[in-house]
Amino acid sequence: MIDQMLYGCIALIALTNPLAELPFFFAATDGFSRAELRRAAVKVAFGVLIVLSVSAVAGARILGLFDVSFAAFRAAGGLVIILAALEMLRGAGFGITGVRRAPGETEDHLWVPLVMPLIAGPAAITAVITLALEEPGVLIVVPVATLIAVFVAAVGVLAVLLAASFLSNALSRRAVRIFERFSGLILLAIGCQMALGGIQEFFMRAPQ
Repeated sequence: MIDQMLYGCIALIALTNPLAELPFFFAATDGFSRAELRRAAVKVAFGVLIVLSVSAVAGARILGLFDVSFAAFRAAGGLVIILAALEMLRGAGFGITGVRRAPGETEDHLWVPLVMPLIAGPAAITAVITLALEEPGVLIVVPVATLIAVFVAAVGVLAVLLAASFLSNALSRRAVRIFERFSGLILLAIGCQMALGGIQEFFMRAPQ
């Protein structure tokens, strides 16, 4: 169980990779105060914890219930990332990356696409489901080692985003904007690769 937990921690920290999503976090929290940035970081980390925990316990069953393959899920996630990346490149400040909360509302733009599919993306979800299914034992209802690995990965996300809240105040607004544009191009390539990979996998597994 310890080996399974350690392997899961390393894999999920690498797959969630919140450092790569810092520019989007900056874009999604533009205009937030330091206290709001900290709350946003906690909400994103909590969202990652919820998404990956649910995936560990019931992910395969949920996708199977809707007859959705992992390939189609991956392609859809790639499309969402493409749309977000295009907005970052344009600096549009609306739509996916620019939704702003009204009083009493939650920050939906922190959940989609920041929590999912950027941080808790198809790769991380697939890894969590695989780890849960591979845990030793008979008829495991709660994959304990996988859930511990998910918790460690969520704490890692929280630590990185909390550090980002201080970094955003240290950098000039112009520097953040330049960083966002450059990262938008990288995200666009990632989204295209994810979507095309999902499409390719879908047709390769389709019955001939």
